[in-house]
Formats: sequence, C-alpha cells, structure tokens
Amino acid sequence: MKRVYFPIFGSGLGHAARMVAVASKLVEMGVKVAFSSYGEGAEYVERRGFACFRVPRLDVGWTASGKFEGLLKTSKRLPWHIATFIRQVVLERKIMRYWKPDLVVSDSRLSAVIAAKSLGLKCFVVTNQLRILLPPKKRSKRTKPIERFLNEILGKLWNLADKIFFPDLPPPLTISEENLWWISAVRRKAEYIGFIVQPTKSAEEVKSTLAKLGLDDNKPLVFMHISGPSFTKPALIRKLLKATKHLSEFQVVISEGRPNGSTEVKRIDSTYYFEWCPINEDLMQASDILVVRGGHSTLSSALLLGKPMLIIPIADHSEQFSNTQKMVRLGAALWLDPLTAEPESICESIRRLYSTNSYKSRAESLSKEASKYNGLSRLVNAVMDVLR
Repeated sequence: MKRVYFPIFGSGLGHAARMVAVASKLVEMGVKVAFSSYGEGAEYVERRGFACFRVPRLDVGWTASGKFEGLLKTSKRLPWHIATFIRQVVLERKIMRYWKPDLVVSDSRLSAVIAAKSLGLKCFVVTNQLRILLPPKKRSKRTKPIERFLNEILGKLWNLADKIFFPDLPPPLTISEENLWWISAVRRKAEYIGFIVQPTKSAEEVKSTLAKLGLDDNKPLVFMHISGPSFTKPALIRKLLKATKHLSEFQVVISEGRPNGSTEVKRIDSTYYFEWCPINEDLMQASDILVVRGGHSTLSSALLLGKPMLIIPIADHSEQFSNTQKMVRLGAALWLDPLTAEPESICESIRRLYSTNSYKSRAESLSKEASKYNGLSRLVNAVMDVLR
C-alpha cells in the first residue's frame, strides 16, 4: 500500500481542513496516510480520525486581546524560534525514516520540506503563504527591500520541493496575492490549482440538517464562523454575542471553532452556539451572510459558495489583513478592524450586506469563476501520478 505523509502548519484550522479533505480522497483510493502537526491543527486531524505525529509548536505570539504580540517580542524570541525549527527538522527526519512515505505533502511547513529532501524523498508543497509580510502598520518604503530579500531566500528554500501548489485562483482573482506574488525563485515549479475545499452537499441534505437544529427556512441566517488560533478568539466572540441581541430579524449561529470542544448546541438568548460545530459545511452553505476571520481556507469556502461576508481579521495579522483587503476590493465583503469593532458596527455591517444586492450578486459571480477550478481533484490527481 502506497503511503503519503502530510506535515501541516498547526496554527488555526485552515491548513488541517484542506489537507484532511485531500487525505480523505486518497484513503478512498486505497492510499495509507499520516499527518504531523501541533496545536489546533493536530487536534482537528485527530478528531477526524487520522493518525497524527506531534511536533513542537512554531508560531508567533498573541496577546490577551487577540492581536499579534509585536515585532520586538517576536525578535527577542528569535533564537528560540530557530531552535524549535531545527528540532522540527530533526523530528521530521525521524518520523519519515520510521513511517517510510512514498510522498511528502507539506502544507506550509518548511521544516518538513528540508527533512524530506535531506532523505531523498519526493515532496510537494501546498501553501498560500510563500512570503512573510510585516504587519501593515510596520511596513514602509525602507522595509520593503528587506522583505523582498528575505522572501527570495525563503523562496529558494521552498523551491527544494518537487512541486509547489497554490490553493488559490490565478491572477487577478488571487485572494492571497500579497503572500504569493513576486517570488521569482519558485516560478518554474509553482501552479495555481484553485481552492481545496470539501465538496458541497445536496440542498435536501442541508435542509434536513437545519430542520433538526430547529432553524426556519423562511428567516435569513447569519453564520458566525470564528476560526484561527484559540488565543485570538475570546475578545471577538464576546462582541459578537452582544451584537446578536440586536439582530432579531436574523437567525444567528456562532461556531467557536474549538477542535476539542463540545458538539452540543447551546442557546444563549436566541443565538445558537457551538464550541465545535459538526455541521459547519451545512451552515456555511445555507447562510445568507457569513461573519468570518480573514483566514484563506474560510474565505475560499465562502467565495466558492457565493456568500457575502463580514470579515473581522486577527489584529496585526499581515496575511489575514491582505486577504481581507482583496475580498473587499473584489466587492463581496465588508470588513471591520477587530480592535475598534463594536456590537453596533457589527450589526450595521450585517444589515448593509443583507440589504444591498450588489454584495450578493458579486459573490455569486465570483463563485462561478472559482468553480472552474477544482483544487481538491487537481492535487489528488498530482499525488496519484507520483504514486502510480
């Protein structure tokens, strides 16, 4: 039996979700799979029933208010980050020698790429984050040459992989354009394949699921899907719960996105609240408005489904900020700064999205374009071409 190994970035759920979708298809085709990750990503993978080797966490820090801790604190821990990266490489080499994969598919984990190539293994990279960008407030004309130089070096390391897949739309519709464009080192190996998302369900299946939850077909639905690292969520969730008290014309469901949380729905006033929502795909598909963070996987799913969205990105998170601004420019979204957003502005934005037809029509138009690319099947086919 052929083996595929998935080392994935563990901060948030997006990387794990898209690789679980790929792994599920491969298992159906008789391929044995295993993962490595940490944090929320590892918990998600294990909850979906897959084997997952644990590796040391490597991520930036977050404050209690849910924002990036800042460059100074991050730079002070640079020796620790470098040591952790080396530990990841060493551990990944041990795992790969033990598990003996035929192919390594790394989602945004450079340490796994280095480990795989040092052992002579075939390796694919899947990422929407080739470049590391400074937070918007820290960027200037003086920092751009430094950013470009460092990212070209990173590009050469990513280029160790045999192939690089961008789970995004080709220009000019690329969501993560600032994190993917302008890296010359990877041009020959990189390919835009479209979004990697779970297949949509039938209308009858979704309707049945919503009926079991007690939702009304005739009343508009707002689904607040709060993804991202656990440290970044509490402050926003408190604001959303306050906002829902003033949205009586809507049905509101909140998903906290906690992988090890309860799957039982709670009622908080008139709001349906999940720690971990087992019907996440159904609710996204049925919703009239989505309230989301700026993570690439969540925005990909929303765009593919043609849903207008209110985006409240993680504070000072450069990738989420650039993703958010692109969705706003595409005309399918409004956005709020997480540090200044208040229940009143959240309610106002939701009502504006629902009452202004242009957001829905633009989202549906973008959905038609996005549906021309099936990132899931294209990546599965590329994997199978190597395994045959």
